[in-house]
Amino acid sequence: MLKRTFRHIYGVGEKTEQRLWGEGLTSWEEFLDAPRQASLPQWHRDLICRELEKSLLALERRKAFYFAEKLPAALLWRLYPEFGQRIAYLDIETTGLIAGQSTITVIGVYDGEQPRVYVQGRDLSRFVEDVTTVTLLVTYNGKLFDLPYIRQELGIPLDQAHVDLRYPLAALGYKGGLKKIERTLGMEREGALSLLDGWCAVRLWQYYLQGEEGALETLLRYNLEDVMHLPSLLAVVYNTYIQRMPFALSMLELPCPPAIPFGFNEALVYRVLAETGRGYERLDQL
Repeated sequence: MLKRTFRHIYGVGEKTEQRLWGEGLTSWEEFLDAPRQASLPQWHRDLICRELEKSLLALERRKAFYFAEKLPAALLWRLYPEFGQRIAYLDIETTGLIAGQSTITVIGVYDGEQPRVYVQGRDLSRFVEDVTTVTLLVTYNGKLFDLPYIRQELGIPLDQAHVDLRYPLAALGYKGGLKKIERTLGMEREGALSLLDGWCAVRLWQYYLQGEEGALETLLRYNLEDVMHLPSLLAVVYNTYIQRMPFALSMLELPCPPAIPFGFNEALVYRVLAETGRGYERLDQL
């Protein structure tokens, strides 16, 4: 899909891109072979040709960020699958939900093969080294929450290309929290664990610090469930959009995530829900 994209070029908006596709210029190579076929001023055709040559070079050199800083947030899904070989689906938990007044407790990551967690006081700093191998980050609301926390606390730029699924999902009409969107798309989680949210995660960390049995494992399970749903959401976004294109592209198969290597303390989950009141009114639906 990326090589059929023109939206990263100055002066090319949605209507212009659609017009180029309608004129048979559905890829970078097609435009470069026949730029005069485009119903654009000469200066604009020349500009697009120059930018497409730069784009081909950036793609050859695997510079995902070149495109990420030029594309609108709602279109960054187009970077997949070209840059999906070194991917990290990511979600964090914190000691609170107010920036500058809380710290990271857990970073959960899934690379498409195995999930991994990084925990405050154990190996959180290891994330700094591991993330350098990643080309593409995928989050939900990470642009406003996860990535700013990581940059500030761990002191790393995180200048990888970043697909924040909140934006393309919102453009498709799916708005709200991650779990609300999952339910709308038929990805409902099982059991009381599905009712937990960020505030509950804060309370679970507090319980862990107090030595509560099963608190950390429950928190890690909660975190990874958020992470492991991101590949399916990315596939939904990708497949929905490419079906609207005037050319044929292969759809992504909905991924089958591996088992999460953590259980959870159900009694503790109910206690946290009762204490916080987060989603507690839905317990009778379980």
